[in-house]
Amino acid sequence: MTKRANLIGPIVFASMASAVALPVSAGVVTSFKQTNVHFETNASACDMGIQMSLDTDGITWGKVENPYGQLVFGFGAMFGQQEVGDITEMFQERVEPPIIELEEALGCEFSDDAVTLDELLGAWPAGVYEFEGFTGRELFQGEAELSHKIPAGPRIVKPQDGDIVRDDRNLRVRWKKVTEAIIHELGPVTVVGYHVVVADVTVPTLAPGETKKSYDVDVPGSATSVIIPKEFLVPNKIYAFEVLATEESGNQTISEGGVFCTGSITPDDCVEP
Repeated sequence: MTKRANLIGPIVFASMASAVALPVSAGVVTSFKQTNVHFETNASACDMGIQMSLDTDGITWGKVENPYGQLVFGFGAMFGQQEVGDITEMFQERVEPPIIELEEALGCEFSDDAVTLDELLGAWPAGVYEFEGFTGRELFQGEAELSHKIPAGPRIVKPQDGDIVRDDRNLRVRWKKVTEAIIHELGPVTVVGYHVVVADVTVPTLAPGETKKSYDVDVPGSATSVIIPKEFLVPNKIYAFEVLATEESGNQTISEGGVFCTGSITPDDCVEP
């Protein structure tokens, strides 16, 4: 299946078991602990896609339906694993296609596999998405609302891509407050928070079992800067960083800041590996 078909096709099965209808005669109905569906947009790459998550005490089968009752996601534990393999938490992220209107508005390089905004939003209509899960005699139900309000990406002021910074001092990351939609037809928006991520990318491919060292923090919508403590910074490292704006609907937009470096790394060598 092509990348484009994967992205905008409205019906996706996580396994063959997903096609089995959920039992409707469960004796107990319980609410999901958490359900979420939102768009994540990358203003630096002009792409956009769906993310979903859920949290329960454990379900064997589950599904998500869009506002028109169409199945958009189904999942289940492997046969024979129900007693020890029920699903408690799940996060799902779809491949994010480049969006033609964003490429035109934000000046990104045009992509052969880009789709129109109408195609993506048509596959993921705004409204209430229904979550259902089942285990034993217990039925889980929940819902989450998807909005088409997409904030602009934060304009990062400091540091700049390629900056050399001191590792013996705290580093302040600054950005401009987001008050507008990424393009006019996706507004108006109300930004309620920002999320800042700084990650050590000096070694692009980690050894098995190793994880990327990162520092991330959430701040309220009134904030326009955050301090990265000097304790996180190490000499002679390359750090990538980004700032995300979160709309009150839960939709998020990323601005990539590029990289900054510490220690004796020269400006010419301060590039992402």
